[in-house]
Amino acid sequence: MVTKRLELKDKQPEVFEILEHIDNQNHFLLSGGAGSGKTYSLVSIIRQILDEQPTAQIACITYTNAAVKEIEERVNHKKLKVSTIHDFLWDCIKNFQNELKKCIIDLAKEESVTSFQLENPDISIFEGKDIEYKEFVSLTEGNISHNELLTLANYMFANYSKLCDSINDKFNFIFVDEYQDTDRQVVEILLDHLSRSKKTNKTIIGFFGDTMQSIYDEGIGNLDEYLKKEDTKLKKVIKAENRRNPQKVIDLANKLRTDDVIQKPSKDVKAPNMLVDESAKEGNVLFLHSTNSDLPKLKKYLSNLDIKWNFDDSKNTKELNLTHNLIASQANFSTLMSIYDKDKFIEHLSKVRKYLKIRQVDFDDNTTVNQVFTQIAKNVKEEIDSKSLSHFTVLKYLEKLRTLHPSQNESLSDLIQKLKPIKEDKIEPSKKYLINEFKNDTGIIEIDYVYDIKILKDVEKLDEEIYKPVKDEPFIKYKNLYVVKDHLVDDKKESEDEENKKGSKRDNLIKHLFKIQHTLLYYENKNFSEFFRIIKKNERKINSIEEKRKLKDDIEKLLKNKTTTIGEVIDIADELRIVIKNDKPLNDFIKSSEYIYNRVREVSYQEFINLYNYLEGFTPYSTQHKTKGSEYDNVLIVLDNGNWAKYNFKYLFENTKDKEDIIERTQKLFYVCCTRAKENLAVYYIKPSEKVLETAKEWFGDSIINLDES
Repeated sequence: MVTKRLELKDKQPEVFEILEHIDNQNHFLLSGGAGSGKTYSLVSIIRQILDEQPTAQIACITYTNAAVKEIEERVNHKKLKVSTIHDFLWDCIKNFQNELKKCIIDLAKEESVTSFQLENPDISIFEGKDIEYKEFVSLTEGNISHNELLTLANYMFANYSKLCDSINDKFNFIFVDEYQDTDRQVVEILLDHLSRSKKTNKTIIGFFGDTMQSIYDEGIGNLDEYLKKEDTKLKKVIKAENRRNPQKVIDLANKLRTDDVIQKPSKDVKAPNMLVDESAKEGNVLFLHSTNSDLPKLKKYLSNLDIKWNFDDSKNTKELNLTHNLIASQANFSTLMSIYDKDKFIEHLSKVRKYLKIRQVDFDDNTTVNQVFTQIAKNVKEEIDSKSLSHFTVLKYLEKLRTLHPSQNESLSDLIQKLKPIKEDKIEPSKKYLINEFKNDTGIIEIDYVYDIKILKDVEKLDEEIYKPVKDEPFIKYKNLYVVKDHLVDDKKESEDEENKKGSKRDNLIKHLFKIQHTLLYYENKNFSEFFRIIKKNERKINSIEEKRKLKDDIEKLLKNKTTTIGEVIDIADELRIVIKNDKPLNDFIKSSEYIYNRVREVSYQEFINLYNYLEGFTPYSTQHKTKGSEYDNVLIVLDNGNWAKYNFKYLFENTKDKEDIIERTQKLFYVCCTRAKENLAVYYIKPSEKVLETAKEWFGDSIINLDES
């Protein structure tokens, strides 16, 4: 074993260094850039520990189910427990039912913890009930969901030392993969609360990840505050090698990094980015731009440049856009996206709900949708025309409010629009009093309301075709109707069998359609055993060759008819017993969201097939966030902000002053996207300024192409 560890000193120096820290009872952080093989190091450390300490118990927690599978496939050992962060924490606390109930009530009494709201917080509501972790929250029923679990676990570990003792007893090691995506509360549990355990032998915590790849809002990003503590037991280890990217991509990535990790090609000739002569692949990096957006011309240019740029090959070539909306038109599911993201009736409902809440107004059960909308529109007009809201004493606060978002010569409406996305927890403490003064003197509880009220005036502008069927129906039927695009495009699942996994945001209508398309594909791909298993399960009996032939004709007719609507496919799938319509999840959806159901039914089923192919990875399109963790031979990055205020590629390339947060967020996402490329990288910018081109020259050298001149 000693000999084996010494061999690691040359072959995997970062693993050897970490094992030395473990010997000294220190926690550790392995920091490595994209493509460095951090998971490979993680697996090596686990294997070495199991060799040296056969009785050691190891927990490995990670962000996704895909990562869980990957680690389990590489190390299958009874002493190793691999799970997602949420599943791990639930396993830690689920048997402490009395403490669980008390903590939920305690949290419900804290006004700042909004996710634990209960009208009358009292532990008696849990009599005869166990607290359970489910897909949807219902505190009165004893059910917590994905969102409440982390807060609850952190609160319990902070308040019950016996819980910390039990973890120190159970595990010798806890390793966190992709730590930068981990919620701060998880880090507090592992580094703050567990360390206060009275147990002599404390669990050693290991973190694996890369701060430059922290692209999710809920992630802690980095562990600098722990590394800087004088008495820290957390030791940092850097893994500098890169096993994925060619040299030109590595050079670009190093220019984008803002920490102390400088990558270099792997010394391992078996690494994917190495050649037989032990040198790294050179690769290609291009910055392309044009005056107007012309993706077809861009793709043609790349395809003519190198035959490897094949946009029909979705496995090896990917086009990365910032948002699903930017992809919807190219991938041809725009109508579905417009229903789930831009439906004017639902947008109005959202504003109406806000108005009713703020003004504490309600209507009786017989009031129609049109009556509610019309009355509120009238009220809003009167409020705007009144002195209190036309001036609403904001003039005297205008200059003060500007200090929250400094700018010159802005109108009131422009100012309010910019104030809208500012979250109160992001405002400097010294300036928070301005918000309170604003609320007290104007009577306006939410700044959003000032900007949004103008939308309520546009009742007459609602699409008549959409609005007419519902305008005379009871408002109460639609009062709580809402939809977000994640209900359509969320892809938190690893296989068809995991469609209902905790954390999936797909609604039950989209899940139903996925079941239909999965089953049709079994038939189309000639996986008849699986196809007939499903229809047999749905009680469709095939008693003769004639019945089998008729089923074949019906399905092939369905597959070939490109004009069939989603509603028709749902009905036919039910008739053929492919996926039955009388299904509780679908019925629940229709009951709560009939408006959405009826709108989606009218859309072409081909649009859903396009959406299905996109979400299943059968197209060359991907969002820039989704591609994290993946790698492709050829990567095209389209630098379009897509109206997402959190990101701005112009700010990044121009290094705009006072936009540091947006620049940092955008730079990390850009870094992640660039480092997906194993062979060729192309970056496309529309209408760049001179300053943008200067930065492009600095980052890309002479590899800058003006498509207008090609």
